[in-house]
Amino acid sequence: MKTKQLGAYGWLLFAMVLWGSAFPSSKYATEHVPHEVAALFRFGGGALVLLLITLVRRPQQRPSRKAVAGACAAGVVGVFGYNALFFWGVTMAPSSDGGVIFPALTPVITSLVLILGGRESARPVRIAGLVVGVGGAALFFVATTADGAGGSQRLMGDTVFLVGAAVWSVYTLLNRKLVVGMDPVLAVTYSTVAGSLVLAAMAAPRFGDVQWGELSGGFWLNAVHMAIGPTAVAYLLYVRGIRDVGASTASVMMFAVPLFATLFSFAFLGEMFTWAQAGAAVVMLGGALLAVVSGYRASKPAVPDVTPQRDDRAEDVAEPGGSAVPQPRGAVVPEAGAR
Repeated sequence: MKTKQLGAYGWLLFAMVLWGSAFPSSKYATEHVPHEVAALFRFGGGALVLLLITLVRRPQQRPSRKAVAGACAAGVVGVFGYNALFFWGVTMAPSSDGGVIFPALTPVITSLVLILGGRESARPVRIAGLVVGVGGAALFFVATTADGAGGSQRLMGDTVFLVGAAVWSVYTLLNRKLVVGMDPVLAVTYSTVAGSLVLAAMAAPRFGDVQWGELSGGFWLNAVHMAIGPTAVAYLLYVRGIRDVGASTASVMMFAVPLFATLFSFAFLGEMFTWAQAGAAVVMLGGALLAVVSGYRASKPAVPDVTPQRDDRAEDVAEPGGSAVPQPRGAVVPEAGAR
């Protein structure tokens, strides 16, 4: 393995660590401020960081008004819609639940939509993976109900996570059509800024409920971490990893996010799974991974395509709890997701 590729895997793994940390960090934030305000702290701060990066980079490419409008529209769905649900969910359920449900169910839901729409193949192995993934999700909800910890509120939070995963899938599919021909960093900046503005409108009525003078230094450090680490830095590292090892390989590594989310949730918040929940989570993730990997194989052409690809024609890959990353058109990657 080349040294450059080895380093890329290391940076990709670090990106997964940052995305995993977003789940307990978000939970911690909602324990101190209303969830609408917590969401604004993360993505409003992330938007400022991305704007600064964009100004420093000064992209040579000037996107069309249509592409900008598409990026903003997608951001309203993904950044606002997804995160409004995600931060609401963590007020009711453990962050570790979201750390498993989002990364596992987003590619399952997206694959189902693409297959039912006739846009991707329905090979038996892939169908089996989707069935296992959905079955694992059902087992996870049954195990959560049987455990009784958190009661109906936890089940409601997990249901909100499920709806959030569906919204992120819609965001990913929208980006395939709306965000075309844009610089990756510029595209995600427009999306994040647009979504953050709507989050700000939602959060504004709750500012009066915040005891600003009582917020600790730890809270502000966590807010800075949410904005910079899992929202800006992880995205840039992911883009770098795609460049060095390819979109498919980089995207599969996103299945490490639940591991880090669970570890951080246990270490910092004391959250735990029952054995039944842990087993169901493994089944759910295994099915999702099988569906995604078999999807790669199904997409390979019988004859290698040697036609040069234009870098400015793009589709996207989503990260859980974060932003979509435009990819070269024709690349087949899992629609995983929030980070």
